[in-house]
Amino acid sequence: MRRFMICSVFLTVLLLLFSCNASILMNNGEITVPDTGEDVDNDDTSDGNEPVVLDVPRSVNATKSFYSDKINVTWSPVTGADYYTIEKCEHEHEKLTGGENWIPLQHAVFDTSYSDCDSLQSGRFYSYRITAHTFEGAASCVSSSASGTILSSPQNVNASRGTSETSIDITWEEMPYVDMYRVYMSRYSTIAGVESEVIATVAAGNGSTNAYTYTIDQDTQAGAELSFAVQSVSEIGSRAEISLPRTGYTRVQGAPLQPVCTSITKGDSLSSVTMIFEAQDADADYVIKKYYPGGSEEVVLDTEAQGKDALSYSDGRYSFTDTLVINNVEYTYLIIAKNDKGPSPATEVTGYLLSPVSNMQLVPVNDASRFGYVFSYNLPAGSNDEERENEFIYHVSAYAKDGSVIYERDFRDSEVDLIQTYYEFDRHVDEISELKELERITIKVGCSGLSSSEVSTNRIAKMPSAIAHVSATCNDSPLDGDVPNSYGVYPVHISWIAADDGMDAYVLYRKDESGNVVNFNVKGTSYTDETTSPLVRYEYWIASRDELGRTHGEPHFANAYGSITLEAYKVMFESISLKPWEIQDYVASEYRSWWKNTEIAKMIEKGNSSSLTTQLEALGSASASDHYRGGVVTYNAKRNDLGGLISFTYSDFGENANFWINGAYTMDVNASGTGSASSSSGGFDVSGMYPGHFGLEDISVNSKRFTGRYTVTYNYSDGHVNSGKVGV
Repeated sequence: MRRFMICSVFLTVLLLLFSCNASILMNNGEITVPDTGEDVDNDDTSDGNEPVVLDVPRSVNATKSFYSDKINVTWSPVTGADYYTIEKCEHEHEKLTGGENWIPLQHAVFDTSYSDCDSLQSGRFYSYRITAHTFEGAASCVSSSASGTILSSPQNVNASRGTSETSIDITWEEMPYVDMYRVYMSRYSTIAGVESEVIATVAAGNGSTNAYTYTIDQDTQAGAELSFAVQSVSEIGSRAEISLPRTGYTRVQGAPLQPVCTSITKGDSLSSVTMIFEAQDADADYVIKKYYPGGSEEVVLDTEAQGKDALSYSDGRYSFTDTLVINNVEYTYLIIAKNDKGPSPATEVTGYLLSPVSNMQLVPVNDASRFGYVFSYNLPAGSNDEERENEFIYHVSAYAKDGSVIYERDFRDSEVDLIQTYYEFDRHVDEISELKELERITIKVGCSGLSSSEVSTNRIAKMPSAIAHVSATCNDSPLDGDVPNSYGVYPVHISWIAADDGMDAYVLYRKDESGNVVNFNVKGTSYTDETTSPLVRYEYWIASRDELGRTHGEPHFANAYGSITLEAYKVMFESISLKPWEIQDYVASEYRSWWKNTEIAKMIEKGNSSSLTTQLEALGSASASDHYRGGVVTYNAKRNDLGGLISFTYSDFGENANFWINGAYTMDVNASGTGSASSSSGGFDVSGMYPGHFGLEDISVNSKRFTGRYTVTYNYSDGHVNSGKVGV
């Protein structure tokens, strides 16, 4: 009987501590950290000790051509870090130039590795850098960067056409960090299925191109059009997609002579590409194929099927005009004559439209050496074509914010490098001088008396006036119509006084205590934030600065947080102070793990043991101090006839910096776990963000669970009181 009594008493303790509202509080032992900004407070002194100083994450590494669909990033763990944030930038070459745009990834990482699968492009490099964080808001300096790339198959695969009677040369662009290449061959225009075969594996080379020579079977493949493709293989054996196929063939006796192309338009037209070639063999038919980087090979003319009328003829020359062309694409054309013996060697020429520049933009830069805007753009198709006869002229215009022309100038091909790419701004200007600053740039491309369309950069917005005043609610009583969110938090109401400068659209920023920043696009001068979490204080401010951080006035900030429902109040009371060992949303996993190692948790576990010897070890007292305030919770268990008395006392205890309690309660239960729960302190006083009081007058214990209702008094910051009872 005695053994049954002790086992039941401590089983009762354990079940009571874990019973209430478990379905509301469970979160799979994980904590979700919001998107992070750059403003992180490193001065974490919430526990009264010296500020936490985190080391910089080291040994940052990113995979290079390991996988075709992802880049794995790894780094060494930082002592004391709870999670990490990652920044990423994209660049053309492996080494950084210093002008890259670093973008924070959207989620915190709790491990020391990350797989990036987001919009990775073939042949591009991506760099990553890491920052370590604690849950309390401390952050390390940013790590050094590491660059990676996905495994990419070559884009510029080509095959010789009629240059040899015995073999076909396949060439391709060498891709970075590839280990080897698989070369495919097919009798059809696609490389797929049983009709294709791997004819060779070629080791990666050290140059910019690689090659393989395929010797044909003279009995079956002489003069036959064959398709070839190349696939990259990584050092761990993974494969990229097979490249687009390109056709090739050998020369045969009696085939027509190679066509001679005398001209092709290269930026001399806005709508079509025209090529002219000599009619060397009146009996021959002609095939014209075209392709472009990243595009499949296609036939655009076949006189055997379409008739010679598809070509224009004059003075011994044929001409063909291709109208199915678009801007900023450099097309490769293959002109092939053929008769009943076979095809001639192909004549390969390139042509393109007169195209505008592309991807023009002005990007703000504000660092130790530069304060202004970087101007970037892509030159039009054919700008690097040394065979082009007619010169491109770039007409560049720069406009100020007041609409005036800052400068206007023509640049020739040889002068493109002289186009200004950095515009320095003054750090401090008044409203008059600011109007003379750069607002936008336009470029128009000219060639042979023609002009492309004019392209403009983004417009640099004028500097706004600062917001005159920002106010926000802090635990105020809910307004009429306010509805709590899923966490039980009522909306925060933010309002501001705007300067009279015609602005109506703003960006409202919100930063939590860990430095995580989110923003909202707002119209008007007020906003209702319904997305706040309980037990988090927020700082709000309006983006009344330009992209360089300048403003014509000083910024204003407001601190705020929403009030909560009585039900949410009860849940926090139980989970943060009364039962901080439970798995729930409001306590970081670190502290739940910490609680499991306390002497109190160990004694409760012993009391639930099936061993009488172990159960007896749970009798007695223990205490533990919380992390934030140094508050203390004490535990005492002793026998009481056929049951037990289990008491807890809390002194400024709370596993959250913004919420803590003072009070005590005792459970007097029999062997079946039924009895009373009383408080020698008259209940619990709650301090912090949500001050109030919980009474235990109507709480009892039945079948090892709390039953009844708490008497709750909740004090709003504006002096109002919400009181009532909430069920257990």
